[in-house]
Amino acid sequence: MIIKNNTLSIWLKYLEQFDKKVRNLYELKSIAKRLDLLSFKTFIFTVAGTNGKGTTCAMLEGIFLNAGYQVGLYTSPHLISYLERVRINGCFLTEEEHISSFKKIEFARKKTILTYFEFITLSSLILFKKHSLDILILEVGLGGRLDATNIIDSNLSIITNIGIDHTNILGKNRSSIAREKSGIFRKNKISVIGEKNIPDSMNQIAQEKNAILKKINIDWFWKKNNYSWSFIHSDVQFFDLPITQIPLSNAAIALSALYYSGFKISEKIIRKSLLTINLPGRFQVISSFPNIILDVAHNPDAALYLSKKIDEIPLKGKIYAIIGMFRDKDISGIVCPLKNKIHYWYAAPLRNVRTATINELKKALPKNNTFFSDSIDTCYKELYKIVKKEDTILVFGSFLAVAEFIFSKNIDKKIGLQNVCFL
Repeated sequence: MIIKNNTLSIWLKYLEQFDKKVRNLYELKSIAKRLDLLSFKTFIFTVAGTNGKGTTCAMLEGIFLNAGYQVGLYTSPHLISYLERVRINGCFLTEEEHISSFKKIEFARKKTILTYFEFITLSSLILFKKHSLDILILEVGLGGRLDATNIIDSNLSIITNIGIDHTNILGKNRSSIAREKSGIFRKNKISVIGEKNIPDSMNQIAQEKNAILKKINIDWFWKKNNYSWSFIHSDVQFFDLPITQIPLSNAAIALSALYYSGFKISEKIIRKSLLTINLPGRFQVISSFPNIILDVAHNPDAALYLSKKIDEIPLKGKIYAIIGMFRDKDISGIVCPLKNKIHYWYAAPLRNVRTATINELKKALPKNNTFFSDSIDTCYKELYKIVKKEDTILVFGSFLAVAEFIFSKNIDKKIGLQNVCFL
């Protein structure tokens, strides 16, 4: 198909129309082979898990960049711009480069229908192939076994944790979800596991594939102290490490994967990286008086972690929540950990066909202290009339809820995306 008005936004709208009900990596792999995308001379990490994939990837990327390696990162979803999904040596690529890769895929796929994520995964691989990279970090979009990133055989895989999410695709219990995520295991390759109590299904898949599991609290350890933390691995022992801006569990997973990969990075670089790595939209405080905190938590496990983070910081005044969610999420499970901490809720539908409606949100939110509006922007305008300097505004529920808030307030410069570089 010829795309008129050859812009990135037009291309993305075109890709969003693709409707493929059944995921089949065989067809995707055939197209990738046609485009010579199945073999890389780089060391490849594949990162799966319910939560913490993005922060784990960011930590790995930061450490390797600080150590002088050439690094490619593919991550999802994006918060503000599609360009966030592909970085090379910490830099974004131009819209023209993305469009060029789209054209190659459109020609190569012929009549094969791809999902949006399959298409853009091929695009990222084309872009990575153009550069001489030492390290490639691929974040799994959904599950693992049938995810588009799984056409690539990684040198080391990571599973951050196993929570209940995407149950309509991955299954309704931890056993089935673990089985899907274990699809990224490879024969005689190490997989770092950040989940303490893994289902038997994960061990079974590892045995079937002859994968080597390196598990938290068995093969590697981390422990938080009052003002520092420690990491212990068979090769290294780090004590009095600085507290990171990202969850310590994800920093520890990244360190474990780093040392199981065989790369030798100095302790000096490790400590420097721990101090500097952060990710927009992850319990990010963007304002004071009142406090405004952005968090993309969109499943029960992430909401529970968010609740614990609230307990860790000294908050005065009332806490107001602005939320928008997708209807296919466990809305009640997301709201539950925060019910006793939020004084007032402001909820609205998102600008997306998957959005939870006001009626769907009403079923999960408290009746006496929740206000409903037609948009995230309207929620803030109403809240702004009454909020005081000592209060806190927490925006969460989905990536899109946070993005809509950022767009409505024109605060993209405050979330860490203003200083990006372009190759």
